Amino acid sequence: MPNWLATTMSVIAGGVLTMLAAWLGDRRITERDRERRSDERRERLVTRRNDFQRETLLALQEASQKLLRNTGASHHQDVIAYRTTGKWQRQQSTDDLSNDFLRLTTETMLLASRVRDDEVRGLADRLRTEASAVNFSIDESEAESCITAAGDTQSALIQRIGEIVRGLDEAD
Repeated sequence: MPNWLATTMSVIAGGVLTMLAAWLGDRRITERDRERRSDERRERLVTRRNDFQRETLLALQEASQKLLRNTGASHHQDVIAYRTTGKWQRQQSTDDLSNDFLRLTTETMLLASRVRDDEVRGLADRLRTEASAVNFSIDESEAESCITAAGDTQSALIQRIGEIVRGLDEAD
């Protein structure tokens, strides 16, 4: 084979091999970039999900505290009226207390429905049930028992939310 043909074939083969190596290198870089972008998207999604969960949990903590306070105020109003009239819960709560109770019960329910933790949702449901039971109790003793139970449930709810928020903070 003549030298010029061998040289030409060597140059062509070298060029083809160079293009093939460049194509494979570009492919690896593109794949790495795609994986990096995918990892970043997943990380942003997890961060957003954790931020949403944290904000929801903290709002639920605050709403549950306000609900218990409202229940206590309503109960206090019932006790004062009972001591005055001698009849348990024969008067209506003020519109402000009644409307706030409805708003806070609804807010607690909505916030709890967004929480991923089953225990938190269960405690929030139990708190709402026990707060309502205070308003529908048949006598002062039952009301006292219900408000104590609601306070215990709210305390357990606050504790559980704190555990979850600390866990979310550690994950970040």
